[in-house]
Amino acid sequence: MEHLENQEVHGYPGAYDVLRCDLIKTSTSPSANFKVWGQDYHLNRLEKSYKVLTNHIVQSNEKRDGIVVQPSALKAAHEESSAIMNTLLKKMVEHEESHVKIEAQDHDVVCEIIRVTLLWTPLFDDDSHKIFVRGHASASGQIMDPNATPKYIVATVALPNNCSSSQSGGILNELPDRHISPHAKISSWSSKRRPLEKKETFMPGGVAEVLLIEENKTANKQFVLEGLTSNFFAIYRDGSICTAPDGVLLGYVRHLILECAETCDLRVDERPIDLNDGAKGLWAETFITSSSRLIYPINKILIPDYEVQIENEGEGLNWKTYWELDDTIDTKYHKWHHLLSEILKRGGY
Repeated sequence: MEHLENQEVHGYPGAYDVLRCDLIKTSTSPSANFKVWGQDYHLNRLEKSYKVLTNHIVQSNEKRDGIVVQPSALKAAHEESSAIMNTLLKKMVEHEESHVKIEAQDHDVVCEIIRVTLLWTPLFDDDSHKIFVRGHASASGQIMDPNATPKYIVATVALPNNCSSSQSGGILNELPDRHISPHAKISSWSSKRRPLEKKETFMPGGVAEVLLIEENKTANKQFVLEGLTSNFFAIYRDGSICTAPDGVLLGYVRHLILECAETCDLRVDERPIDLNDGAKGLWAETFITSSSRLIYPINKILIPDYEVQIENEGEGLNWKTYWELDDTIDTKYHKWHHLLSEILKRGGY
């Protein structure tokens, strides 16, 4: 869907959201059923993103001056989104039951993750506009135990290339951002972030996520914001849990983590996450969250080493370890594991 804006006559981006839907099979039930995670939360966020997008279009286009989003158009978009999602999920159930046999043999419950993407695009006329709603569903193709412990991942930090002695240039000198609003999911961001996902830039082999930062030159600090498709959390050794309070997309699982934190004996601290806290050894654990992945724990964070000259152009960056998890502590004692258990419990697992 990210390329639709380049194919449309008007050329506008759209507001979108992605929902995780679990196709669930239990050992006691003959048929599969669906669990949709945070449907109301996602549709409300989609509406907010759409309002941000249309305000941006109106403010930057004199021909659209005075055009507002009518409540009736938003209501219709909500209803159409729900209808599209229900139709897509019904078809996915029919397809899975006829082509893929899901059996809950070794576990009481197994599931397959379905990702449903909804896209709202503005269609303007002379004095008003309508919302064009589209949807798409894709299956993971993997049958999994929803309670299985996720594997640890490696993340990199997208630091801009401010080192004059480095030969690496181009996109590394100026990194893209969510220029319309960090709180809104706009389809153009999907295209803008692609340069950061290349193996030559910030996603070499074995890396699962790229972390974005905000530079505060006055305070000479760098704050960790979020991943390209996720929210970032740091659990400090003092028992606090931090995630960027502003300048990020307010994800559904991020919302659940903040709700569950106290249950897991964690104190929510809404201060920005100073990247340097990782180097100081203040982070006990780090992880990312997203609607489709829930929680992925991180065991290593890498940063580019621009001081080291690259002999062969095109081979990518040199990397050095910035933070690493203490692997002497058993996983079952990690706080992220307790948080995941609480989220799954809320999801009915």
